[in-house]
Amino acid sequence: MEINQLKAFELVARLGSYSKASRYLDVSQPTISLRIKELEKDVGGYLFVRSGKRMVLTELGKGFLPYARQALEILIKGKERALSIKEGTRGEIAIGTLPTFTTGPFTSILMEMQHRFPDIDVTIHTGHNQQIIDMLYDGFVKMGLITSPFFNKDLKKLHTIKETLVFVAHHSHPLTGMKGYGIEDIFASGKPYIMTDWSEESKHLQKTHIHFGTDSIELPPATALDFIRQEMGAALLTESMVSQLIKKGILVKLEPNDVPVLYREIALVSLDREQSLPPTSQLFVKTVKSGSWGQVR
Repeated sequence: MEINQLKAFELVARLGSYSKASRYLDVSQPTISLRIKELEKDVGGYLFVRSGKRMVLTELGKGFLPYARQALEILIKGKERALSIKEGTRGEIAIGTLPTFTTGPFTSILMEMQHRFPDIDVTIHTGHNQQIIDMLYDGFVKMGLITSPFFNKDLKKLHTIKETLVFVAHHSHPLTGMKGYGIEDIFASGKPYIMTDWSEESKHLQKTHIHFGTDSIELPPATALDFIRQEMGAALLTESMVSQLIKKGILVKLEPNDVPVLYREIALVSLDREQSLPPTSQLFVKTVKSGSWGQVR
């Protein structure tokens, strides 16, 4: 049973004529007749009888018609799906990202993907840098978002997103009432100062100013944020983590007068170059590059 036979059958049933079906399909009438005969061999009986100038369905033909139409509809949908997968507008993407990069810019990127390409299913896996790199080697994900710089020569950097880092404390913290203070004051008066690891640069800056006897503790960023919300300490966090809390007045951004703007860099990486990625992955890369997610370079 072939698709051309089903098309011929459905058209003759709808138009009531071999000749009209042949003109519609741009084939000869004998070709239509042959296709119907071959189909009749498969179903085991006549599908049409002549009634005046029209070809009308037999009982066998009436019973077979709904299934023929369903088969054609499924094949059409299958062809459309295959084409959309080829174009990248439908399919799946598996991405690895850091636990600390699942909000803010990343959320905006996913929302844009959902808005523009609702038929692309995005699966997210989280892990630290080496875990994401292992996922790439295992084929578990096609792309990863990791801390930059990285030193694995197999990885291709597809794009870099820079997130601003800010010192914050609870609005009731004594630091929020100080004037003209410097970075040393934040470390000395944090009580405790909560060190977080964002990048080599930020880690070096924090360690340089944490002296022997300083009241300090090192915590993961999410835990550090919980501490500060509970009126304990000061910390360096990404602006995307704390922007809403600052707007609500719960947290206050600390602005020492002797510190340059600090960033953490997130690299979108893959083992393949952008041109070699599947179409869905290429659309994700283009979406990341087209937006103003944080500070994009």
